[in-house]
Formats: sequence, structure tokens, C-alpha cells
Amino acid sequence: MKLRLPALLLLSALAGAPAAAQLSVTADVNKLTVGLHEQVVLAVTVTGPQAALPDPQMPATPGFSIYSSGRSQNFSLVNGKLSGSATHTFVLVPRAVGKTVIPPISVSQGAAKAQTEPIEIEIVAAEQGGPAARPGQPARAQAQGRRPAQGAQPEIFLTAGTDKKKAYVNEQLNLIVTFHFGVPLIGDVSYDAPSLSGFLSEELPQPAPRQQVLQGRPYQVMEVPRALFAAQSGRLTIGRATVRCQVRRDALAADPTSGDFFDRFFSMGMTTPEPRTVVSEPLTVEIEPLPEAGKPKDFSGFVGSLSLSAELDRYKTKVGEAVTLTVTARGAGNLKGLAEPAFPDLTAWRKYDTVSALDLGKAGGRIAGVKTFKTVLVPRVSGELVLPALSVSYFDPQQRAYARAATRPLTIAAAPGEGGPAPVSGPAAPALSPAQPPKGLTVLGQDIRYLKTPKPRPALVRALEAVAGAGPLHAAPFLFFGALAGLGQWRRLREKDPRRARERSALRLAETRIAAALRAGDPRQEAGLLSEALAGYLADKTDQSASGLTLRRVQELLADTRPPVEDAARQRVRALWEELDARRFAPASTGGPAGLAEALRALLRELEVRLKR
Repeated sequence: MKLRLPALLLLSALAGAPAAAQLSVTADVNKLTVGLHEQVVLAVTVTGPQAALPDPQMPATPGFSIYSSGRSQNFSLVNGKLSGSATHTFVLVPRAVGKTVIPPISVSQGAAKAQTEPIEIEIVAAEQGGPAARPGQPARAQAQGRRPAQGAQPEIFLTAGTDKKKAYVNEQLNLIVTFHFGVPLIGDVSYDAPSLSGFLSEELPQPAPRQQVLQGRPYQVMEVPRALFAAQSGRLTIGRATVRCQVRRDALAADPTSGDFFDRFFSMGMTTPEPRTVVSEPLTVEIEPLPEAGKPKDFSGFVGSLSLSAELDRYKTKVGEAVTLTVTARGAGNLKGLAEPAFPDLTAWRKYDTVSALDLGKAGGRIAGVKTFKTVLVPRVSGELVLPALSVSYFDPQQRAYARAATRPLTIAAAPGEGGPAPVSGPAAPALSPAQPPKGLTVLGQDIRYLKTPKPRPALVRALEAVAGAGPLHAAPFLFFGALAGLGQWRRLREKDPRRARERSALRLAETRIAAALRAGDPRQEAGLLSEALAGYLADKTDQSASGLTLRRVQELLADTRPPVEDAARQRVRALWEELDARRFAPASTGGPAGLAEALRALLRELEVRLKR
């Protein structure tokens, strides 16, 4: 059977009729009420029975400035039938407060035409911005059929989060501030970190920018991580982070659908920066206090994991010659606040001040590293000397229990010094027997026998003999040398008791730090020096390490003194400590240090009387 050409054309027209009927367009917005300085995301979806679909014809919208944000397309072939879908995303920036209408958006392809229904949107003041339309419930009626609204994302936004919602005091807690931007930026990005009152913080390496797709929209992602260590227990708040940037916009983008050819021609390729500011929401973290059950008496506040090792620079020496002891602490946590291991009484050694060094690593978002303590030791006696094991107690948050890291004992051989044999540290040495005469010689006597007459005595000798025969005056040199020996013994006793030396110099060192605070120009530095003066004074008076001293520990030590410090004085210590911490860690401290310095001086003078032995 053969068909003529007019019949073929008629069949083609009949086949094209369903295609025209199947062309449709829908429009969705993410919110029906928008703040003046917010944005509306409009998604226009065109569907049809072919892969090449027409673009929507955007009408003039006086209430908004319209910017195109991209286009996505997909098509499928099922049982020989082709269907396609293209989604065009637009960002609408409000111009003025009031109600406005997005007119019907139309598409056409040959004889097929379709359009959406108008969408009414209310523009309110910035602080009255309404909620976004819920997913699955479009904000307007579709032209043909209904399609769930696609969750459109904003151009830029900022989020903040922590790796855990609960942590112990001084346990590491990571804060991550994440900046997403899906539009080109112009110039530098300004970042204001959140306020971290009540936390000690440490910067972490910033990862390289990455790409992420959220609900079909690609973003560039930048992260700013930071390690936090809570200085107190309770519910602590992390403030808002802020990012200020400039988004690239078309210079003449008042209405991209304008019919003015010259307006659209001269705006091509011209951009202008649009300032934008985004902030994150504040966070609340629950900080748990360290348990009192099982807390060691020498616990200094370190939380994390820890191991200790010790070694000497040499294991053979002489009496009076120095050796260097190196104690190495390896672990994860706030190693800056780790105190040196406590030494037992070393009667056979003379110990000098310890020097520490810190090497921190920040791989994998964890603060870990090595802290070394170097101490110079001088043996006082000869023999085989044993340096006992040193230990540090700490709290392991993984095991939720206290633990102890310790070194192994070290043995060193100390030979007598150059000035003759020193007393050994072991059992007493046997008495020396008189030397036996060589063979062939006979001892005739045990007295001194002069071989020649003595020479005349020098004048100095005769003068000394005259002084010796002058009665009580001959005792003056012996009294002088005795006083020198007593002074030397007194100095040696002072060296053996460094605790009393710390107590005596506590107030003088505190006054020096207070004077330095009054000369400082930065409020945070002033508060930090005053805080160091208070903590250092209390540490010296109670023989504690100032680096690991906490307010709770101070209150316990003042209550354990004999007689104990009164509650009123302890409350003044607490109030001044917390005030200095607030000024030290606050984002912007105000006021000078003069009033706090005078209050600190008065408190230290009162404590000096109460703690004086």
C-alpha cells in the first residue's frame, strides 16, 4: 500500500499533537514571606516529550531583581518514548517592602504553549522574614499537574558545630566553622571568630577548600577548625562566627528580561561587588567536672593520654660533676599545661631548676606532641646511686578514670671527686690500716727526727704566735672563720628547702607582675599579667605548679591550711579570679587595670598575713 505525500503530512501532524499537549512548566519558590535583605530561590521546571526543551520566558517583575543561578537537565527513553526535563534556577533579591506578584512564566515550542500560575510573595522588614515553604508543598499552583518543590539552597551560608556535645574540663573539643558559597566572590573574605569565654583555644591546620553538592547545587566549602579546652564546668556557650565577603553581580542587572537592547548589551561582562554578611548560630556545650572519686593527691589537671620516659646524658660521673636528667612526656591533650613530675627527696643529689620545651603536633585534628623536662643533678656522694622513678597522674577521658604515667628507676656510678674520697652512700667503708714499712727497713721510732737545725722563724709566724699568747684575742680569727662556715651551712640549708624560698619571694614576684600589668597597653595582656600574679602567688605559697593550678584546686588548698583561710577571704579570691578570667578571655575587654590591681594588692597583703608561718 502506498500513501501520497498529503497523507504523510496529515499523519505527522496527528503524531505531533500529543507532543504539544504534553509540554508543561512549573514554578516553585522556597518561601512566600521574605525579609528585605534576604533572597528567594525560584525553580522553573520545563518538561516535554523531547530532549531539546525551550527556555522559560521570564516576565518583568518590578518587586525583585532577578539573577540566573544555573540550569540542570535530564532525559529518559522508555519503551521507545523520549521525555526530558530542564530545571532553571533563579535568585530573586527584594527591592522594597510590600506585596508583589511573580507573573505567569510561559514556554512555547512551535504550536505548544504552557505557563505557570502567578505567585504572590510578601516582602517584609529584615527582622520579620517568614519561614520557607515546606518541602513537598509548593508555594504556588502549577500550570499542568503538580510537582514537589525542590529544596533550593541559599547562595552563601555559614554553619558551626563541634565534634562532641559533652566533654570533661580540659578535654579537647573541636569546633569547626564551615563557609559554603555557590557564587563567585570578589576580593578577600573577612572572618570573625566566635567568642570563646571559658575556653582555652588552639588553632588547627585549615584543610584545603573542597567542593560539595547540596540538593543539586554545587558549593565551594572552606572550614576553619579550632581545638578548645574548657577551663570550667557547666553549660558553656560558643558565640556566633561571622563572614564578610563580596558577591560578584552584573553591573546593570536590574531586570535581565528588559527589552532595551542597549541596556542588555552594555551590561554584558560588567560586574560589581555586592557586600554580604553571614553568621552562624551560637552553640551550647555541656562541660562535665572531673570526678572526685579516685582523684590522686598529686593530680595537676592534665586530661588526655600520657606516657613518660627518662634518661641521663651519662651514667658514670664523679662527685661534684653535673649530669642532665631528661624526662620526656608524650601524649595527646593540653600539653602546655602539663606540670613537671614531682621529685622525691634526693639526699644524695643536689637538684637545680628544671627547663621545659614543647613540640606540638596537630595532625588529624588532635593536639598531641612531646614535652621535655631537663634537670641538672650533681651527686653529693660516691658509689652506685639510684634515681627513683618519677610519675605524673592524669585523667583518661576514654576510660573515664584516673591513670598514672611513670618512668623507670635509673642507676649511675659516681666516683670520688678530685679533692679526695667522699663518703659512700652505702655501708661505712672499713677503717684504713697503717701503712706497712717496706721490706729491709727497721722502724726505730714513731717520732719526727730533724736532720738539721730549724731556720729562724719568719716575722708573720712570730706575730701569729704573739697573738696566740695574747689571751682571748687569739679567738677572733676562729670566730670569723666559724661565722663564714655557719653562713655557708645556712645557705646549704636554704638550697635544700626551695619551698621556703618560694614562700618568701611570692609577694615580691606578684608585685613585679602587677607593676608590669599597669605598664601594659592591651586590656587582655593586663588581665593576663594580673591573673598570672594571683595564680603565681598562690602557687608559691602552697608549693604547687602555677601552670596546672585551677580555681577549684586553689579553694581546696586554702581550706586545708592550718589555720584555714576564712570563707570570706576565699570568696574574694574566687571573685577576683573569675573577674580576671572574664577580662582575659572576653572578645573585647573594657576598663583599665588600676582598680583590679589595687584590689589584688589588698588581697595579697591579707593572704600574706594569713599564710605566713
